[in-house]
Amino acid sequence: MKTIAQLAAEIGVSVQTIYRVLNKVKHETDECLTEKINRVSHITEIGENIIKGRLTGIKQELNIDSQSLNNVKQAETEEITHLREQNKILLDELSKERIHSREQADKLSDLAAQLADLSRNNQILLSTEQNRTVSHLLTENSSPDLDERHQQPTRRRFWDIFKR
Repeated sequence: MKTIAQLAAEIGVSVQTIYRVLNKVKHETDECLTEKINRVSHITEIGENIIKGRLTGIKQELNIDSQSLNNVKQAETEEITHLREQNKILLDELSKERIHSREQADKLSDLAAQLADLSRNNQILLSTEQNRTVSHLLTENSSPDLDERHQQPTRRRFWDIFKR
């Protein structure tokens, strides 16, 4: 005698399928096709033959149907051919758009590089102009007019008189 799981593995179906067949047979004939040994259900030899007889026919029909469905090739309709052509056209347009996008990205990177160069040149020009201005101011500060201004006595405030 085999367990339900062993019989299911042998036939190639699930355990639930075996239980369904057992329940159908029990309702139809009021026969019990199982015996419990050590709390495990075992199927009798008569039950095993009945279950195999009922399941093999169904399984063969399912295999025949699935094979016939897989071998059928449907004719292409006008709609399918139209959709395929449209798909090809859209793929061509997509590739053209990608090429255009790559060109635009290259142009943008070139412009960014030029902007960086211009910014660097602008900073260099500003620093040279500032250096010129500072040197010009330094030469003006050393002129004699400024020296005379610094030598003039400063006026005293009124309140400074009382601070002595």
